[in-house]
Amino acid sequence: MTSRILLLLAVCVPLLASAKEPKPRTYDIIIVGGGKTEEEAQAALDRLKAKVLYVRFATPSGDLLTVRKSDDYPGLNKGLYIAVLGMCARDAEVVEDMKRFMKALKVHAPGAYSKTIKGQYGDPCPPSNAFMPPEAEEKAFLERIAKEPKSADAYFAYAMFLKNESRLDEANAIVTQALDLDPQHEEAKALGHLLMVLLTP
Repeated sequence: MTSRILLLLAVCVPLLASAKEPKPRTYDIIIVGGGKTEEEAQAALDRLKAKVLYVRFATPSGDLLTVRKSDDYPGLNKGLYIAVLGMCARDAEVVEDMKRFMKALKVHAPGAYSKTIKGQYGDPCPPSNAFMPPEAEEKAFLERIAKEPKSADAYFAYAMFLKNESRLDEANAIVTQALDLDPQHEEAKALGHLLMVLLTP
């Protein structure tokens, strides 16, 4: 009996382990700069932060808005530090037109480029609209923020606009800034709670 149990375990455990392993996906890793030192890569991200509100206020995590070693990713040149804007799965709707996205990004980060790699990285893909030229209506919100950089109301108004445009990740980053400026801003708190629900898978 014991030998049968051991035999079953020897057969089933590897099968169960392999069944749980997610299949590798194809990604475009978006890199906005880098170099031989961590400081060089961070400087590339900081330059982009100065130009794009989403990059300035979004929370870096994992493979989103972070400095990493190129050795962490298959197929990249080794021994470098890279500023990773994000990792976009090829099957993600947001990157249906990667060429258009990269063209918009390069206006802000001329040295940006993407590489195709395979692996399992989740979905740390930046919102493409954050890098596109704003329409007149959106431009008005950005101009108000430029004039009133310490105004929680200005950031809240922009976050509401982004939410109504279904640009939820951007809205979340901007409403977080509104609450940093005024933690008691009731409308911003309500919007933050709503976005938390909407962004929960």
